[in-house]
Amino acid sequence: MQEPILKAVAMPPRVFWAPMVPAIVNIAVQTPIMFMWIAFGNNPIFFIATLLLAHIGIIIYGVREPHLSNMMKASGPVMSPSKNVYPSKGNKLAP
Repeated sequence: MQEPILKAVAMPPRVFWAPMVPAIVNIAVQTPIMFMWIAFGNNPIFFIATLLLAHIGIIIYGVREPHLSNMMKASGPVMSPSKNVYPSKGNKLAP
């Protein structure tokens, strides 16, 4: 008798319907640039529009891939190239 395999997947945290890590990165990158823009006497409306457009893009991408935050956190340590002990083609994760 076949039994269905059930997977329990918790939904990751979200900030205004976007995955948390990309949304925080978006705000963390654009906010200092916006304050520097204001320091030169310019209008911050441009950055508010780009912040919203980027957030909408993150929401659209987050709908297709709901675990985008976890994928970004998991790819951090692997992104650096590893050093191979023996000369071979490609990266080996073993020391």
